[in-house]
Amino acid sequence: MKKTLLLAAIASAFAAPAMAENTIYGDFRLSMLTGDLNAADGSNLSVVNNASRLGLKGSQGDGNLKAIYHIQMGAQNDGTGAKTADDSGTALTSRFYFAGLQGGFGKVIYGRLSTPYKMTGVKQDPFYDTSAGPGNGGSNYGYSSLINGFTNNSMAYYSPNMGGLSFNASVSIDDTAEDNHGMGIGVEYKAGGMKFGVNHLMIDDEAATSTVAGSDGLDSATRVYAGAKMGALVANLSYEMLAKTAGGDDATLLNVNAAYNATSSMKLAFSYAQVEDGIGTTGLNASGDNVTAGAFVKVLPKTTVHALYSATDYDAATAADRDGIAIGVKQQF
Repeated sequence: MKKTLLLAAIASAFAAPAMAENTIYGDFRLSMLTGDLNAADGSNLSVVNNASRLGLKGSQGDGNLKAIYHIQMGAQNDGTGAKTADDSGTALTSRFYFAGLQGGFGKVIYGRLSTPYKMTGVKQDPFYDTSAGPGNGGSNYGYSSLINGFTNNSMAYYSPNMGGLSFNASVSIDDTAEDNHGMGIGVEYKAGGMKFGVNHLMIDDEAATSTVAGSDGLDSATRVYAGAKMGALVANLSYEMLAKTAGGDDATLLNVNAAYNATSSMKLAFSYAQVEDGIGTTGLNASGDNVTAGAFVKVLPKTTVHALYSATDYDAATAADRDGIAIGVKQQF
């Protein structure tokens, strides 16, 4: 009997690690620009990195409860960054890292992460991490700076789908004497190919440093969004209201976009954006309008090439408008 129990214990010890799932992955993103799309150097022809990355993620547990983790690093592929004598840029940079639990209750994660406010925007933008946006990576114009970056010392909760209804909440701790902690809450409803949602962030950013990524100069933010899937066509609308710490009228940001799967390997996308009462003269939160159009072609299961045209007209007379063509590639592994 004792031998049987001992053998069972040994077998259990070796079987437990088999339940773990770990994945190393990469995403190489690069584009060649013409016109005025490269705000960094103003050159007419240049090559830029579109947020290439290298990551490790995994889970351990069963269907009822899993421990999860995800680490992701930015990978430079165009020689930019802090250069040494051999003219090579910093190879890897920090993006995010978090751990958490996932089960029937939903998912809770903690660490350096993307806020739920950010993630609802990421999922909508067909031009995310291309050269369409002012940063040649991240969101397109018409989505605020809050749809970019990663927030330290944070915890986020995502509820399970309950008849089409789901909730999310987040808290970001300010590790300074200012105690300006960030808090967020959101709700989303899906039914019959339609999606409606709202997110609210309480930022109270009066400190010298921002607690929530992209929240410089903002006191709070509210985002209302909707989406519809009609066969091969997907359409999205996003409307944000940003309350400024300096007071005055809220900045309002609108982005309307659509993506059409013309064939099994080609997607066409278009967006129109407008920002009113913005902050600064250039960038995501600055007043102006934008039109972007592009085509994405999957040439292999994990290789996609694209071409896009983007034009941003800023309201400030002193601001240089941004327009041009980008031809890019996304290679996953």
